[in-house]
Amino acid sequence: MVSRPLLLAVALSASIVVGAYAWSQRCVHCPADPGELLVAHAGGGDPSGIYANDEASLDAAKANGFKLIELDFAQEGDTLVLQHDLSKPVAMSLDDLIRWLDRNPGPKIITDIKSDNLAGLAILKAAAGDHLERFIPQIYSLDEYTPVIAMGFQAPIFTVYRIRPGEEPVAEANKLPLRAVTMPAERYQLADRVTHPVYLHTLNERVPGFGLYTDFLIPD
Repeated sequence: MVSRPLLLAVALSASIVVGAYAWSQRCVHCPADPGELLVAHAGGGDPSGIYANDEASLDAAKANGFKLIELDFAQEGDTLVLQHDLSKPVAMSLDDLIRWLDRNPGPKIITDIKSDNLAGLAILKAAAGDHLERFIPQIYSLDEYTPVIAMGFQAPIFTVYRIRPGEEPVAEANKLPLRAVTMPAERYQLADRVTHPVYLHTLNERVPGFGLYTDFLIPD
């Protein structure tokens, strides 16, 4: 997931302002919990450093009131590490993350696994222990839904950023009890066909009618 320029946020906001009231009445498109409208993307960040996926970003996200924090994972041997760019140093180990959860009740972690998703989630399940309910898996194909539920995870988020535009299986997704659907901001018009809560990524200006994955915004 990559950050989008300010112009995109402005254009999006302008394009939906007329329909903002009607959209607000369609609660199925909004997270049930207003406190979950914003997701800290890759742990959150600041203008000098995004995609941090580290303890400092987790601490800041919690301090800023985020209930949902998205993190990037990659498989390394028989474990996972927190890492977005595989060419850069590992930001945090899975054991480090579990210890952080021990110390910090409350926030839930949305996974973005850059390696094999099901294999990574199996590793995560084995390590999570009592924290399993604090992980919200993202799935990249609807074929992953059944095995993810069988592992004991809660309802996943279906993210379409790896799917070619125009080929998103929206009708099939609407038939599953997903937590939400998330999509790149430039595909926002796809949301009209979705009957689940919808998140856009990655935006750093508020856009009405959508949940947002964000680097810099903070919850109200």
